[in-house]
Amino acid sequence: MDNIEWNKFLAERYGLEGHHFWKHKQSEKWIISHKGCMVIADKENIQFSKPEYIKNEPDAIVMFGTANISDEDGNSKVVWTHGEANHKNCYVPYPFAMAEKRLKDRLTLQIISAYGEVYSEIEADEFAADSDRYEKRNNKE
Repeated sequence: MDNIEWNKFLAERYGLEGHHFWKHKQSEKWIISHKGCMVIADKENIQFSKPEYIKNEPDAIVMFGTANISDEDGNSKVVWTHGEANHKNCYVPYPFAMAEKRLKDRLTLQIISAYGEVYSEIEADEFAADSDRYEKRNNKE
């Protein structure tokens, strides 16, 4: 499935609406909002672990966490990842909250096997930063 098909699938499966998605101008990828990810997490009854701080410094926050999901038969799936925020990828004055949002959104999309095809708005800051770096590099040449 391409990015648009994934979003249609997620919208139908989880009752997401148009305001849960938007098109990222620089990357032209369709993005799901943090709220949309949390709707998915709620409907799937995803259980998040308490995040562990891997790095807790004024200019860089890195959290590690897991998510667990179980089906009706009691089969469970666990995934893990990191959420980070630093001065290069976070342009808001609340890096701890941003790191936690990135962690939860990545875990949610990973556990439903959509991460890499669908990105949350929390990742869009990184797309913008990559785009800005690309433009700056190309303008110097």
